[in-house]
Amino acid sequence: MIDSILNKSFHYNGPSLEELFKEKLELSGLTKTQFEKLSGMERRSLDAILDKTSKQTDIIKLLKLAEFLEIDFNELLIIHFNDRPIEEVKELQSSMDITFINKFFDLKTLISLGFIKKSDSLDVLKERICKFFNIDSIYEYDRELNEALYSRTKKSFSDKMKDFWIKSSYKYFELIDNPNEYNRKNLVDLIPKIKPYTQNVETGLLTVFQALYNIGITVVFQPSLPKTQIRGATFFINNKPCVVITDFNKNYATIWFALIHELHHVLFDLETIEKTSYHLSGEPDLFLIQEDKANDFASEYLLSAEKMRYIEKLIHNKFMVEKFAKECQIHPCIIYSQYQWRQSQVGNDYWGAFKEHFPSLKSITKKLNVSNWDNESIKETAIRIKELLTV
Repeated sequence: MIDSILNKSFHYNGPSLEELFKEKLELSGLTKTQFEKLSGMERRSLDAILDKTSKQTDIIKLLKLAEFLEIDFNELLIIHFNDRPIEEVKELQSSMDITFINKFFDLKTLISLGFIKKSDSLDVLKERICKFFNIDSIYEYDRELNEALYSRTKKSFSDKMKDFWIKSSYKYFELIDNPNEYNRKNLVDLIPKIKPYTQNVETGLLTVFQALYNIGITVVFQPSLPKTQIRGATFFINNKPCVVITDFNKNYATIWFALIHELHHVLFDLETIEKTSYHLSGEPDLFLIQEDKANDFASEYLLSAEKMRYIEKLIHNKFMVEKFAKECQIHPCIIYSQYQWRQSQVGNDYWGAFKEHFPSLKSITKKLNVSNWDNESIKETAIRIKELLTV
């Protein structure tokens, strides 16, 4: 509201407050002295408002003046701030900026992620936000990105970091702007060919991401956020499906599971996602998309329940597990991961077991050119990701 008032005041060319005040005195038959007595305003304070010489705006006195002039208070503010000292306008703008940033950004978490520094000034914060999101004003973060993501559902997340994650993901896809046309049949044909690439730790994920990009599906790998359960997400942007995979649990097998899970949403839930712009996996679902079906699809695709029942009896035999994984065309850690999950369902904790069989994610994510939070801007990273995905 203050932003709107300031913008309108810069373009106001109507009568001044002093002119309106004199006109009102004539119409009411009051003298200036009589008004001062009735309103409780001193001559010096009144003149300072009317001739714009007051150093600071006294809201109470302005309210009294608005009542007397019988005009809307916001309209009076527009007239008042027209041609006010630049220092006062800057002070009001700074106050408004601070309020906005505190309302929409979790500064403590953003500092821990390396997005901003604790010592950053207001101007540095504003510049950082605008550059990262490729926007001209911090207020576009609320106006334009809300319109793009939340206008269809009339909802937005009260959780600042979740909102930040959704908006930054959306902006990546918007800037990457995949030129390839999406056709569901192409995805149906491609899915059976994905599984063997789980065996290629170094470049398997990148190869699959490139293949998906080539059929109109953009996949971006992004670090998970603290205090959230987001494993992945599917967006519908420019009439094309876009997928985010996170490193939730920091687990190689989980990344592949999340990818197949999201591709299930692309195959079977795209019509619903199209209406809502996006779907988050791992968080409470607002739009009643059934996660169980996507989980079952991913689990059966990577390693069927029948095959899992066979190999789990030999789970402590490394040679047999590796041999069976090769026959199934999957990385062995997928077997261990499925075993861990199956055991958790019957009350057994194996999450800390078999760690030596899970590849480190560091070298893998480097190959993917991760869209990290400490990057200079989404635009620059989007260009690099687009180059990486384009074959």
